[in-house]
Amino acid sequence: MILTILLGTLLLLSGCWDRTELNDLALVSATSFDKGENNKILITVQVIIPQNQGGGQQNIGSGGSGPKATTRTAEGSNIADALSKLQRKMPRKLFWGQCKIFIFSEELAKMGIREEFDFLIRHPQPRERAYMMISKGKSAEALELIPPIERTSSEALREISNLHNGLHITVEQMSIDLKGDSGVTLLPLVYILPPSKLADKPTQTIPYMKGAAVLKKGKLIGVLPEKLLRGILLMANEVGEYSVTFNVGDEQKQVSLKPVKTKVRMIPHIEGNIWSMTVKVKSEGSIIQNNTNMDPMKPEQLEKMKEAFREDIKDRIESALFYMQKNLKTDAAHFSREYQKKYPKQWEQVKDHWDEQFPKVHVSVDVKTDIKKPGLINAPGGMSLEEVE
Repeated sequence: MILTILLGTLLLLSGCWDRTELNDLALVSATSFDKGENNKILITVQVIIPQNQGGGQQNIGSGGSGPKATTRTAEGSNIADALSKLQRKMPRKLFWGQCKIFIFSEELAKMGIREEFDFLIRHPQPRERAYMMISKGKSAEALELIPPIERTSSEALREISNLHNGLHITVEQMSIDLKGDSGVTLLPLVYILPPSKLADKPTQTIPYMKGAAVLKKGKLIGVLPEKLLRGILLMANEVGEYSVTFNVGDEQKQVSLKPVKTKVRMIPHIEGNIWSMTVKVKSEGSIIQNNTNMDPMKPEQLEKMKEAFREDIKDRIESALFYMQKNLKTDAAHFSREYQKKYPKQWEQVKDHWDEQFPKVHVSVDVKTDIKKPGLINAPGGMSLEEVE
């Protein structure tokens, strides 16, 4: 009886009949989406070349054993159709589990990318922590670059995003933003850095990110310059540490601080028909360069630096909000979340026409700044004591 039971349990054990060998997979590291002909979509995938992956400095970039990745392109009526055609051009089965970057062209984003995004969150393989981006020009061009430092252009973009010095949006975060009441998403803009004079080919360079694309309900409606983006990121507490340079005094001499740490709290108010928002900011940093003739160890001179620092932070935030309220009329700062939490009843009355209410919100910015350390020296370097104030 025991032997019969043991033999019966063997039938329930799973085997390896449906396994997929790693040698049978094409590992996709990045994917780009461009507008094709007749409203079709053009998909380009960057695929890792396994035999060219090796350790050692000599194998980085295009040197050593050759390029680390290749690209393949296919066109279809939608993503699923394009991918089925793309698979016919590949000797291995496409695997999306290692895809870290999804780039949409600016032209495609103006038409809307909600249908393409639906595929990314519906398909089981694409990673929710993969980064979403918008490219200036054709997005496929960013995948065809051969970076001199990183192994692939997708790895270069991923490493830049991981530095958290600017905007970084994942598939998961974009899904949350699209479901929000404002429906606004900011995605980093990808540019191609001009190649070095020492480069052998024009493709021996890297993509980089600057500014942001503003999407409303998945459709591109405008662009935020880098300086205005910094103001939005400050309000969202998205930048952990960063550097800032500002002018001090009438001679427009500059002081640079790093690292700068900032904490922001948004306080909504409603009195009658007047909606307002108070943005409270606390920011501090350490001096890394002093181009003025001021000695930060003197309290009165340090206070002037703090005041200039405060005005710079305030100007960044106010300029970003003015642009969002007057030009784009889009709540990229997500004021809607704060009103919904504190005033749920009043929010229900305006949520359907929030785009009309948001530009009417009165905003006040309260900034407190502090400079913690003057650096390794007190007085400005290279100046005599007579020149220092």
